[in-house]
Amino acid sequence: ANTSLLISLFALLFRNDVTAFEVPFPPSASEIRASAVLSSAADRSGPVPVTRQLRLGSGTKAEVVSCLPPSKSTGGGGDFFSSLFGSPAEKKKESEYDKPVLAFLHGSFHASWCWSEKYMPYFASLGYPCVAFSLQGTGGTPTVEEGAKKVKIASHVADLDAFIRGLSDNDDNNLGLELGENPQIIALGHSFGGVTIMKWLEQYYGECNHNQR
Repeated sequence: ANTSLLISLFALLFRNDVTAFEVPFPPSASEIRASAVLSSAADRSGPVPVTRQLRLGSGTKAEVVSCLPPSKSTGGGGDFFSSLFGSPAEKKKESEYDKPVLAFLHGSFHASWCWSEKYMPYFASLGYPCVAFSLQGTGGTPTVEEGAKKVKIASHVADLDAFIRGLSDNDDNNLGLELGENPQIIALGHSFGGVTIMKWLEQYYGECNHNQR
């Protein structure tokens, strides 16, 4: 009886009309990511990420992803992120949105797509404008130096600084995302992205803090 059962299962698995185990193999990893993003976007009814190539103030032509709330937030919002900067009633509104902008930066062997599948639509649905960009040599951001195999972290830091500054409508090299004249920004980094943010803070935070006084 056991032998017959095994033979029956073997025959079932190798029937010509069984397609459940047939997985098409796309020619590139980028196609896998694109199909994953498109399929997840099709299942969403909320904010959908938009990807474009934009020139940063540093000169890098970067892949930038934005996912904005469907409408501008209203009300004070007693959530964690907003509490970091105080409610709109406590300070002059300097952004087009009542909640801070979440700026995501990916780690090694990733690109901005890793945030666009789940994180950005989720936070945008809660009223947070979400943005991300791909570091040089990843995703749709080519290296400034053609054919370069390595990019110094100083170049990534310069790109991050240009990206952060470009989120302001007042910046000479603003990215046109219409986030306000002086949006409050929270930088969120994973792995190497976190290291880049820390190096940016080390190099630029004192300068930015001094300019705001």
